[in-house]
Amino acid sequence: MTGRLIAFEVLRRVEEGGAFASRTLDAALAGAGTLDPREAGIATELTYGTLRRTLSLDDLLAGHMSRPLSDVDPAARVALRLGAYQMLHLKTPPYAAVSEAVALARTVQHGRAAGFVNAVLRSLARDPRPLEPPPLSEDPVGHISKAEALPRWLAEEWVTWLGAAEALALARAMNEPALLTLRSSRRDALIARLVAAGVRASPAPRSPEGILVRNANVAAVSRAAGPISFQVQDEGAQLVALYAAAPLRGRNARILDACAAPGGKTFQLADLLGPGGEVVAVEVHPGKAERLRLEVQRRGLASRIRVLCADASQPIEGLQAASFDAVLLDAPCSGLGTLRRHPELKLRRSAEDPPRLAQEQRALLTACARYPRPGAPLTYCVCSLTRMEGPAIVEWATGRGHARAEAPTDLPRDVLAPDGTLLTLPHRHGCDGFYAARLFPRA
Repeated sequence: MTGRLIAFEVLRRVEEGGAFASRTLDAALAGAGTLDPREAGIATELTYGTLRRTLSLDDLLAGHMSRPLSDVDPAARVALRLGAYQMLHLKTPPYAAVSEAVALARTVQHGRAAGFVNAVLRSLARDPRPLEPPPLSEDPVGHISKAEALPRWLAEEWVTWLGAAEALALARAMNEPALLTLRSSRRDALIARLVAAGVRASPAPRSPEGILVRNANVAAVSRAAGPISFQVQDEGAQLVALYAAAPLRGRNARILDACAAPGGKTFQLADLLGPGGEVVAVEVHPGKAERLRLEVQRRGLASRIRVLCADASQPIEGLQAASFDAVLLDAPCSGLGTLRRHPELKLRRSAEDPPRLAQEQRALLTACARYPRPGAPLTYCVCSLTRMEGPAIVEWATGRGHARAEAPTDLPRDVLAPDGTLLTLPHRHGCDGFYAARLFPRA
């Protein structure tokens, strides 16, 4: 199987079935058997590159079509985008890009679709110039939206929040591939093993347990790591866990991890505590809770991590109020801080999502505020970059009597705002976008 065919099938599942590209691509590559690394690289580049540029590709293709792209067969839409992406961004010769896209369309036995793909891409090949965005100085929202294939509502949000120059830098960074990032409590030893195996691995710049990998996938890392355990976890996520509980390092404390799945922060919190510490991980979805419970057992951590399937927006049976030394609420959110790894999210989210999610986030924060001991912090966190899901939630909480808690002193200063909140941005920090705030719930 070729990399182009793998990308085509993955993108069809994303387009037609709402699949997540990262999981679908990983499964497709694993199921392809012995695959030339070059073909795996082509599949990865085409999958993520096409998703990152879908909005601008669709705008360009629309000028060569007599009907809306939304009316086109999904397989043909994917083939058109793949052909246009190769022509514009990979500089593939037009005749080759057209031929390959037509061949992909024929694999699903759509003869008419193949002919349509051929006609549209040949028209594009005659005039493959990308559409020029308006000047940044005159229309910053329009420029960022068009230049970086970002939904206009999100470009407007970032310009209003961060200013035009920084919003553009953020949008550009979201269109760059993210490095494979690991966390290991034996970081130096793991880096040594990886380097000895030819893997380009180096310490992450801010997390004391983070590792950046530049030329290997998870399978290769696993082979090189041998007995040294690690987990795949973005450095921003690692910093959130430290922000929530670093002062408890080595202590036999209790931490509540609300909305815990898939569990990256859960295991980091458990590693941070002393041998008598406990993390209670709460997850509302039964399937996710069960997978987390099985992973806890596999790692031999059942004495230190307790998994509960429960709705954290309601009182949780068996948990006493004011019984935890720290609470981490990693709230469900739009995920727009993770577009480097999940570019399909910008195609699925709308301006209505942040206010809808904010209602759920406020309910969760209200419910979780009952669990910290007096003087213990509740950390609110989202992997999104909208004001309504981040600063506005904290402003709402402080308006209801919650007080801001100081940030831990051993966190890097460049991820902390003057008010003590944590904000990571890919163009500044090289990691996913996270917003977090530590609060003392009102008595």
